[in-house]
Amino acid sequence: MSSQFSHALSRRQMLRLLGLSSAGVALSACAPKVVTQTVQVPVEQTVVVKETVVVEAGPGGPEYEEGELKILLCCYTPEVLDLQADYNKEFEETYPGVKVNQEQTPAGQSYFEKLQTLIAAGTPPDVFDMWEGYVGPYAENGALKSLSPYIEVDPDIKMDDIQPAAVKASSWQGNLYALIRDFYPGPSTLFYNKDLFDKAGLAYPNSDWTWDSMRAAAKGLTADTNGDSATDQWGLTFESWFVPWLYWIWSNGGDVFNQDETKCTLTDPKAVEAIQYWADIVNVDKSALSTAELQSMNGSSNAFRTGAVGMYLGNTWDIQDMLAAREQGLNWQACLSPKANNDGRVYYMHLECWANSAQTKMPQTAWRYIRDYQFKAVSRFVKLYPGIPLLKQMLYLYMTPENAVYGWDRIPSIVSDPNNIRVPGAGAKWDKISGLIQAELDLVFVGEKSADDAAATACPQVDEELAR
Repeated sequence: MSSQFSHALSRRQMLRLLGLSSAGVALSACAPKVVTQTVQVPVEQTVVVKETVVVEAGPGGPEYEEGELKILLCCYTPEVLDLQADYNKEFEETYPGVKVNQEQTPAGQSYFEKLQTLIAAGTPPDVFDMWEGYVGPYAENGALKSLSPYIEVDPDIKMDDIQPAAVKASSWQGNLYALIRDFYPGPSTLFYNKDLFDKAGLAYPNSDWTWDSMRAAAKGLTADTNGDSATDQWGLTFESWFVPWLYWIWSNGGDVFNQDETKCTLTDPKAVEAIQYWADIVNVDKSALSTAELQSMNGSSNAFRTGAVGMYLGNTWDIQDMLAAREQGLNWQACLSPKANNDGRVYYMHLECWANSAQTKMPQTAWRYIRDYQFKAVSRFVKLYPGIPLLKQMLYLYMTPENAVYGWDRIPSIVSDPNNIRVPGAGAKWDKISGLIQAELDLVFVGEKSADDAAATACPQVDEELAR
């Protein structure tokens, strides 16, 4: 595994494990002022906005609360921690009197368990990581500070500048509660082995392929190359945790919940059809790696990198591992993940974002910490982890010639419609619910149950959890 990209894998691996298993300040002498350091012209102005945020710009320059700014991070690895250290140093130089105290969750400890403990004790960090699906529940419980008042008076960030999907995913009851660094649609990428396609005489995949196109190619690539009546080359590999199966269900026009999230809708024919379709590639076609084979080959990404698989349904964060494999001789290319046979393509939305504590005694400083990151560090962050930046004007960081080769240049137009990129809903209940569903879908992918029977078993359990 590439050490450069292990941050992405560590955080995403935690999500995957959730899916596969059955969360004394000295104030400045002057009045608080919101002025970014890029603003040099003094303008006398006082504005009072909701949440009693008082904003004033004056000849004294930018003002903020001095003291220790506590930051809590989850699952960051050395490369990203180096970036954070550089940013923290720059932030302290920009805001004299501020000391950034950064803490990372220790290995083996649940990030959200630690965060909840600190909040309950009345000692939360000023700034902390948030994940998709958690913003609403934490905002509803009063743990997060609304960022909308700060954006309303900020000279450089306006709501219209933010990607619509990012606004939807980080808002609750019309207020923004988290500032996204960047976000990632998943699973967005179909990696393919060009040598295996050439050997089979098949046309390479492209970003307009449907599931049927992929399935036909997978059958054509599956082979017994040793002549011992045992398959040793497979057409396709994919994981079956909740990110892929949400992409299958949503793209096929189904859903997990009804609109008000009071009932499970997995028994809907469109949801059942999607799950059964992908399970049949494994159990009927036998052109995709089985659960047991995936375990023996250390997962789908690694299986593809061995050269024994023609296609891998993966994600943008796989790219560094794939580039390392290319250097070792694997002749691969990539395009967008295929559309459902109805032409639907709806992605799961991964977020990298921060929230500010509602209890922080350094609200201006905490806001500046997360807003300045957009302009000073996001470009470096996206190089480590190729996601879509929060701000529209920074989309060029993602729309690079390198990313266009993989078809990713089409992703921003797809996800400009928030209906094409989603989080599952159910808030803090999702971890439990996804585990209930996963336990049933695991049986489908080993051939012990039909998707119809699995949905019929899972839905009453999900309904019970939704009703709690």
